[in-house]
Amino acid sequence: MLLQRLTVATSILVLSATLYADNPFVGKWKIDKSKSRIAGSIDSVTAAGPNTWIFAFGEFSWTVKADGTQQPTPFGTTAMKVVSPTEWHFTNTTKDKPSGTETWVLSADGQSMTRTFTSPQANGQLASGVAKVKRIAGTSGFAGKWESTEVQMTFTEVDISANGDDGISLLLPEDGTKYSLKFDGKEYPEEGPRIPPGLTVSAKMTGPRTVAATTRLNGKVLETEEWEVSPDGNTYTYTEHDAGAAQPVVIILHRVD
Repeated sequence: MLLQRLTVATSILVLSATLYADNPFVGKWKIDKSKSRIAGSIDSVTAAGPNTWIFAFGEFSWTVKADGTQQPTPFGTTAMKVVSPTEWHFTNTTKDKPSGTETWVLSADGQSMTRTFTSPQANGQLASGVAKVKRIAGTSGFAGKWESTEVQMTFTEVDISANGDDGISLLLPEDGTKYSLKFDGKEYPEEGPRIPPGLTVSAKMTGPRTVAATTRLNGKVLETEEWEVSPDGNTYTYTEHDAGAAQPVVIILHRVD
């Protein structure tokens, strides 16, 4: 559900290593939450029968019956429970292991929603965050189309090392996400406890400090991205375009080591 989509989307934070012998991008980077904008993604909920719902995000859609059993989604599985007319609860798994929970709560007027999510971290602790969304279609209840207005991330650090002279290896130490790629346009797999099978990233240099990248899930485009490093090498801007999104996600990172 939301947590699984966020994991896929926001864990693709990659820093473009230039082809210079002395690679200034290797090191540790911290996300500047005050300057980042993680909003604008759109999803929808449609009633599909008694206690059954269709969820959609970009090119992906899946049907879930709210009976408390684990059911497949493009990002793993989820068990859905209707707590009340204004509260839903989800328990997510990835690769048959628990990957987090979500609680969706409608506002009193039904025009906004708060989605609280938790996820286990690599150190065994539980991270939590909140996503706020607003209604852009539909009239009442959970059914309708929703646009995110604010999302909290569950990780803050990105560690980069060189992968030869023409690629990078990335690690998100807080949640164990990692991958290695070359700037050759080929698809490379991403791994991690909350990363679904079939997630790949491809990238090509488009300038001395810029890269165009595409993230796919089982061959379907999840998002396209632009990566740009500032001339002084201390700031990295990651811009993500989701299918149907009202505005791109923009994440700013600063070098700390």
